[in-house]
Amino acid sequence: MATLKDIAEHANVSACTVSRYLNKNIVVKKSTEERIQTAIKELGYVPNVVAKALKRKETTNVAVILPKINSLNYSEITSGISQTLIKHNYNLFIYEVDNLHLSEADVVQLMRENMIAGIIIIGLFSDLSFKESIYSFIEWGIPVVYANRCISYSDFPIVYPDLTKAGKIGAEHLLSKGKNRIALVHKKLPYEVLELFLNGFHQASDCEQKPLMIEIEDDMNLSKDCVPILLQNHINGVFVLNELSAVYLTKALVQADIRIAEDMAVLSLGNSLLSQISTPELTCVDLQNLELGIRSAEIILSEIRKEEFEPVTVLEPFIVERKSS
Repeated sequence: MATLKDIAEHANVSACTVSRYLNKNIVVKKSTEERIQTAIKELGYVPNVVAKALKRKETTNVAVILPKINSLNYSEITSGISQTLIKHNYNLFIYEVDNLHLSEADVVQLMRENMIAGIIIIGLFSDLSFKESIYSFIEWGIPVVYANRCISYSDFPIVYPDLTKAGKIGAEHLLSKGKNRIALVHKKLPYEVLELFLNGFHQASDCEQKPLMIEIEDDMNLSKDCVPILLQNHINGVFVLNELSAVYLTKALVQADIRIAEDMAVLSLGNSLLSQISTPELTCVDLQNLELGIRSAEIILSEIRKEEFEPVTVLEPFIVERKSS
């Protein structure tokens, strides 16, 4: 492997000149620059990024900690982060907690060992993973952003969608379509998260009745265990707080000869490719996943550079209307 000394000899300059040139500490003559660049190309020199980082005590590595990447929602958020980091010449490292098979403490230690400059944690609605571990990062001087989960602001920036607003505009949309008997279908969520959606329902104009609450499991047969409940309660509008579940429920309703939109409107939380390829295409409450990733990356970069940043960023959801309502 070529060294700085090899480059210097090949270009007929001193090793000090090569080092300072590569570190952009000096401006050299055009002819000298051409000789150095030719030497680098011919000898196949590769800079030792790790060594430079150790010397400067800084890196351009940003870590994203998330439960899993094989989800369109997480992919959208991560895409926003990646697009932003690339523009600023930062590297993205993704740590999937579900696949690492490591304890939270082990993941925390990995961040320190791998010379991470900043960390973005993408939380689930249903948990508070790494909330306490964040203080270890802060003690080590590693900037952190907590994204996607509404938690109380405390010493580190947070970015999340307004779930109360999501509940409000979801209820208002269904009511505007004449759907006055509404069900809220969800996977298991903490009470405080469900309460955000319910508060939104209560804020919706003309929403006099509480929504019917139906909790579903991953292995549940929606045709047998969910559709009959909707029919028995004369539900004509469903707001599903999980996009994939909304697709499955729509399929179950079609199989039961229920006309989507006419007999029962279906509204999904989340607006990924799933909603666009569903039959019929799903009306959604878009939580701005891509924008959430972009904002998270912009904030972590501001932290790393010791620039000013917004400690709390709340993204406004909006309706994307398609055929299911």
